[in-house]
Amino acid sequence: MIVTVATVVVLVIGVLSLGLSLYGGFISTTIMEGLEQGSEQRHQSEQRYYLLGMIGIIALSSRVLIAPIFFWMLQSLVPYCPGAMCSYGVVNVSSPYSDIATTLKLLLPFAYGAWLVIELANRREPALPLMRSLARSFLIILLPLVIIDSAADIFIVAAMRPVYAPCCSSVYDVDPPFSPSAILGPEFGMLILLVTIALILVLIGIQWSERFSERVPFFTLILSALVSVLYLVMLHDTYAPLVLGLSNHHCPYCLFQEFPDTAFFSGLFWLGVATAGWRVILETVWKIRDIPTESIMSISNILRKTSSVALLFSLVSILSHLSLLL
Repeated sequence: MIVTVATVVVLVIGVLSLGLSLYGGFISTTIMEGLEQGSEQRHQSEQRYYLLGMIGIIALSSRVLIAPIFFWMLQSLVPYCPGAMCSYGVVNVSSPYSDIATTLKLLLPFAYGAWLVIELANRREPALPLMRSLARSFLIILLPLVIIDSAADIFIVAAMRPVYAPCCSSVYDVDPPFSPSAILGPEFGMLILLVTIALILVLIGIQWSERFSERVPFFTLILSALVSVLYLVMLHDTYAPLVLGLSNHHCPYCLFQEFPDTAFFSGLFWLGVATAGWRVILETVWKIRDIPTESIMSISNILRKTSSVALLFSLVSILSHLSLLL
């Protein structure tokens, strides 16, 4: 184990969030049991639900916030791993735990955020209509995810050793992943870049036109998933080589290391896509449950504006770097 400020922070948050989530799972069980009994037990379940909400806000928010801290930790460990030129070397040293943890940090915060958004909206309803569903989903879905996520963090910190790490060029220069242009030609890579930029603009605009059709929110969700995949492919395939000025080097870790602003704006892109998805899920749940949507309009507007601004700034970052190459 390599002891640094970053590894200690990741380890402490992992242990604390795991402990809080386990306690939240116990509270969820008592809530569901109480709802099956009389009015007095139901009242007690409502009181426990507010405790579960507070636990969820602390534990799940910490799992969302730990994502950037995790990638900061990887970067801070580069000097401790001989041969490592960027964070990829650190990932290689602690593989497979680091591979699992990196993937989870990109995917699981979306699930955590969706639960938090719905829980905050549910608190605005006097009858707490989603109390049972939120308690069950925390126990059955989120608790296992937090256990896996926290365990991956703990294992990667414990497995980290100051051993020799292969250079990222051994992977990204020889057989670059997510690189269609290596097979179909550089023109195809530029096409993916242009399509990604165009679809980001469409995603921003479509969120403000959903009131004209009931099917538009569904397309917003599909478009968010599509743009996310294209962004990852574009980042490896075209954007990293262009910005780094190395036509055969597709390493996103080097891109983020040499140009830290690209890491920040990639995080904003993730936030923009995630908030678009959270809003659609929130509004869909309210419609399915026949709950008046007036109480969630302010939350929906905040999420829509956050998504639009975050996506716009990430797009400006892409265009700014590309303009410097002209």
